[in-house]
Amino acid sequence: LSWAVAVAVTDGRLALMLGSGKTLLRPGTRSQPGRRSQPGVRSGNVGIGRGRAIGSGRGSGRRSTGIVMSSTADRSSDPHIAKLQELSFASELHPEGKPSERVKQLGLVLEGRLPKNPLGVYHPMLLAGAPVGGLAQAHVSGQVPRNPDGSLCCGIAGATATEEEAVEAARACGLTMLATLENQLGSLDRIKRVVKVNGFVASSPDFQKHPIAINAVSHLFMDVFGPAGKSARSAVGVAALPLGILCEVEAIFEVDLS
Repeated sequence: LSWAVAVAVTDGRLALMLGSGKTLLRPGTRSQPGRRSQPGVRSGNVGIGRGRAIGSGRGSGRRSTGIVMSSTADRSSDPHIAKLQELSFASELHPEGKPSERVKQLGLVLEGRLPKNPLGVYHPMLLAGAPVGGLAQAHVSGQVPRNPDGSLCCGIAGATATEEEAVEAARACGLTMLATLENQLGSLDRIKRVVKVNGFVASSPDFQKHPIAINAVSHLFMDVFGPAGKSARSAVGVAALPLGILCEVEAIFEVDLS
């Protein structure tokens, strides 16, 4: 993937962009009414994205300068930051096929997993922020461990359910997540990477294998999305979950809307 950085200075304000410009930081400045900003760069924003070099833009009579640097030249000299840059911006999908193809190759069953009469008042998915360069973040609501026949995986890990059953329930949550993504986006191929996974396991106080249970979700996403399926993550134990379910998982994805 190619990356570029643009630095624009307008009336003393600094705008830094990487690639196509997803917003990461807003220092507090605001664009003035009637003022045209540099194409792809909002005043006072720091953005990040993929695959598009950004140069100098046209202003409204105010001086604006642009500097463009290549991705290799801009790689941080700090090894910690450089590693994070590589993990965050250079993840690739599975080498053996697109996500939709991987679902078929793995024989995953997504049918029957969507809720028919949800009890909560919520949206299954919402996009956060205005998409830039076609990329946006999709926040997916908590997914329950629903089987293709509509039944749920219920219990309390360490009490009425085993570690193996907790793993199975977490994987079922991941499959329900894939079904929701496909239903909301029209295709799993719009997903470019998994950003964050939050997993909740209903468990007894002495149960300590929450990460092992949520590993089932991470492994599933890596099987479908390849290296881009490995995300930031939390695995949390709770006293109880809705409907008595054993596990619930929510996640954030980077999606291509173009």
